[in-house]
Amino acid sequence: MSKSCGSKKYIFQEAVDHCRWKSILRNNVLMQNELQEQNLHKFAYKRFDEILLWVYNICHTVEGIGMLTIYDITSAICRYNKIIIDKIYIIGKGPKRAISLLNIKAKTQKIGSVTLKYVEIPEILKAFNEKNYEMNSQIRNSNNGDDFETYICNWQKNK
Repeated sequence: MSKSCGSKKYIFQEAVDHCRWKSILRNNVLMQNELQEQNLHKFAYKRFDEILLWVYNICHTVEGIGMLTIYDITSAICRYNKIIIDKIYIIGKGPKRAISLLNIKAKTQKIGSVTLKYVEIPEILKAFNEKNYEMNSQIRNSNNGDDFETYICNWQKNK
């Protein structure tokens, strides 16, 4: 989850944590006016796929900024605006390893010029039930794929 930057949570901390090129991310991407916290409300009525394409179009040509960082920025904007991400996007080693451990095959979704792997929430719930793995009720009852993505990413570290 987000870490503190001073006394207030920094909305893009997860993106910064996952990016090796932190100064490039901070200086070339996150300093853009639209990504300043006071302007994030402009995304309130957008869908995940619209926001992802918008972030992708800003970031994909910036050296050192990959899909995991693009997803993290997008999910932070969605979280800020309480936009539900209905799929569990499999980006990064943690989620990839988690679905492998759970024997779930990812599907592919094309969003504009971006192709992402994903799994459905019921698939994760079914795999956890069949293998008798524990899952806290807050996650189990969530309908947000981003909550599940974070959960399985952390879960796989202990397997």
